[in-house]
Amino acid sequence: MAVSSAFAPFRLPPGAPLEEASRLAREAAAQPLVLRLGEPVPGEVAGEALADIGAGYAFALEEACRAADGAPSGPSGQLRSCLLSQLHREHVTRAAEAALGAGFAGICLDRPDAPIAQGFLGSGFCDACRAAFAKELSRTYGEHFMPVDYLALAREALASASGALGYAQLPFGRDFWRSRVAALDRAVGDYARAARDAARAAGRPFEVAAQMEAIGPAQITATRHLDAVIFPVKGEAQASGAGVFQLLRAAMGRRPCAVALSPDTPAAAVARLAAVAAACGVEAIGPDRAEAEGQLAPLRRFARLVAAQRHAPTPSDAVSECVILYSREADLWTGGDHRAQVERAGELLAGLQIQWKVVLRVADAPPQAALVLAGASALAPLEALEVKRRVEAGGDVLAFGEPGAVDEAGREAGPPLPPGKPAGVRISKGMLVTLPPLPAARPGSAAERSLLETVARAVATLLGRARRAASATGRSPLFVALHRNEERLDAHLVSLAPEPAQGTMLFLGLHVAGAVRRARFQSAGGADEKIVMNPSGYSLSTVLPAFSGYAVLSIG
Repeated sequence: MAVSSAFAPFRLPPGAPLEEASRLAREAAAQPLVLRLGEPVPGEVAGEALADIGAGYAFALEEACRAADGAPSGPSGQLRSCLLSQLHREHVTRAAEAALGAGFAGICLDRPDAPIAQGFLGSGFCDACRAAFAKELSRTYGEHFMPVDYLALAREALASASGALGYAQLPFGRDFWRSRVAALDRAVGDYARAARDAARAAGRPFEVAAQMEAIGPAQITATRHLDAVIFPVKGEAQASGAGVFQLLRAAMGRRPCAVALSPDTPAAAVARLAAVAAACGVEAIGPDRAEAEGQLAPLRRFARLVAAQRHAPTPSDAVSECVILYSREADLWTGGDHRAQVERAGELLAGLQIQWKVVLRVADAPPQAALVLAGASALAPLEALEVKRRVEAGGDVLAFGEPGAVDEAGREAGPPLPPGKPAGVRISKGMLVTLPPLPAARPGSAAERSLLETVARAVATLLGRARRAASATGRSPLFVALHRNEERLDAHLVSLAPEPAQGTMLFLGLHVAGAVRRARFQSAGGADEKIVMNPSGYSLSTVLPAFSGYAVLSIG
């Protein structure tokens, strides 16, 4: 099957023969192939490949959306489609049916989020979008609501704005922005439904994947319709990338997920980011140079070996001392600041070797774990209520920035919790520790070290200073992610330094590792050996064999 847990799609380079693409894909251990529709493809190749369909781009001018200035959305030659265009949906449906008839195993929707990925005013002002929005305003505010020329309102607001224009400065801006997010969800759902209906009629399986142009609440909501998704990761924003990888893994659940590293990612960072992604259950697609050199092939093969041995990391079996809440509502109304804060908080917890994961609902947080609210200034009403009830029932919360809430229309509502302090305040049976919003990362700086110390004190206030699930000491920094099932405990390890990790001592708490004294160590470099775990107070400890990149230590 084209879409499986091994999901690192390989696109046919322009002008390259199919045989060359297949060879390069094998050398890079990348699969499945993503091929352009309409070119002759042997049946045995098509049966394991996805057909590329430009769902986010207009096939004709009539399908293009309009920007706030009235011009077609997107640059010339790459116009963004209208999410409500029936003509465009018919084109996508016909393309999916053609791929099914050609024997492809599925389709890959190319950047279906392109119409909204270019910003608040980049699309949504064509006749179809404005007519649909007018109907939505009438339903929201009543039939007596007088129709408005929303394009004229946007132009007027744009002309009088002294700076950047957001939804708050635009009349009915909150309604407009929510309607755009909902439009993407409906469009992706319609694309996927049409393809699956055709496959059902043909009586064979057919996968629907997508490659997104951006990461945001609209894209994360739309993934619920898809079998697999490729997300972009731009540059080297964090030391490890664990924050964004864990967020995407939480959004996709057990479905395959890949990240496409941007071409500007430094060569030295490609292997490190790909290794951390693998430890989070995400496959990485490197820049062309990395794929051509086969830099990621050994890592991919090892990650698939780990998955075949049922050691693959999944959100449901992650050991969690803290959980970070990602709120799509807060991300929507903070313009992406909430997501950035979530990723930053994850980086800091990973740097402190705290075991954590991301959850999309408060109810998914384990009762014993501390809840982390990062930039959560616009929680939905239900989320705010659940946070309040969790604290009152004895749950602990670490907040970066004061938590806030909004009503159903995105307008500011009363805060869910009283003001907190860095030293912590008691709220009924629980505790709230509040720190300032997280600044941008400055790896290696004195400010970054001071911030780590501050966060470490806050976490110690909530979790206590005894018994950690995992910790490591050595010259090379280590990323550690623990996953436990009924059979064993798996420690997914990544050396974050360019040189091999040597002489690193790993400590695992007895409360998570149990009393087992023997373990198996495997690495992407080919190591596979039995090692002894030694009792050390409330922990088991061992000196890890030297390794580079990604390794797994299995106990049990």
